[in-house]
Amino acid sequence: MSLCETAASLLFVLCASFIFASGGYAVEKQRHIVLLGASVGEAWRIEDLPKRLGIQGYRFEYVGPYEFDKSVPLREILGRTSNKPDAIFIKECAAYFPGDFSAYQEYMKNWVAQCRQAGVVPIPTTVAPVIRDRSLKMKLKDFIKKLIGRPTGESRFESRLAGLIQYNDWIKSFAQKEGLTVLDLETPLRVSNTDRSLRLDLHRGDGLHLNEKAYALLDPIVIPTLESIFPK
Repeated sequence: MSLCETAASLLFVLCASFIFASGGYAVEKQRHIVLLGASVGEAWRIEDLPKRLGIQGYRFEYVGPYEFDKSVPLREILGRTSNKPDAIFIKECAAYFPGDFSAYQEYMKNWVAQCRQAGVVPIPTTVAPVIRDRSLKMKLKDFIKKLIGRPTGESRFESRLAGLIQYNDWIKSFAQKEGLTVLDLETPLRVSNTDRSLRLDLHRGDGLHLNEKAYALLDPIVIPTLESIFPK
C-alpha cells in the first residue's frame, strides 16, 4: 500500500470515529416524546406507535392524570434528572367541556412557559370532538329522560361540542402567536369542515370515547407533526 493510500485509510477511520462519537449522521438521535393526556389518550397506546408504523427515531411515553389540571404531573416530568422528554403533547379530554374557558387558557399558557423554561418543546393538542347525532339507542334514552324530567344527552353533547370547538380554535390561535406546532386531533376525526362533530363510526358507543378505527386515523399525523419540529 502506498503512502497516499495509507493516509487516506487513516483519515477515513478518524472521520468515522468522530462521527460515531459525536452522535452525528452515523447515529440518529432517538427523540423521547411524552403524551400528557387522559382516558382518550390512554386507549391510543402511543407507546406502541413506532411498532405500528414501522418507524425508528422516536420513543413515546404516556402520562395520564384524570383531570383537566395537569400542573403536578407536568412539573414532575420537567423536573426529571433522567428520562426527560424532548417534547410533550399537552392533551385534554372532551369530558372536561364545557368548563371555565378563561381558566383553561391560563393553564395552557403556564404549561407552555414551564416547558420552555425547562428546555422541553410544548406541543398543544386540539381536543378530539364528540358526536352531535346520537344513535337510535341513545335517542330512545333521551326520550325516556324527557318523559321523567331528567337532563338529556342531547343538550349535554351540544354544549360539550361547542365548548371544545371554542377551545380548539383558541389553541390554534395561541400556538400561531407563540410560534408553536399543534397536534391537531380534531380534523381527522370530524365529519367535515363545516360539521366539526365526531364521525358516528369513530366512537365506542358513548359518543365520546374513541374506537380503534379513530386511533388508526390519528397514528399517521404524529410523525409529520414531530418532523416539523425536529427535521431530519
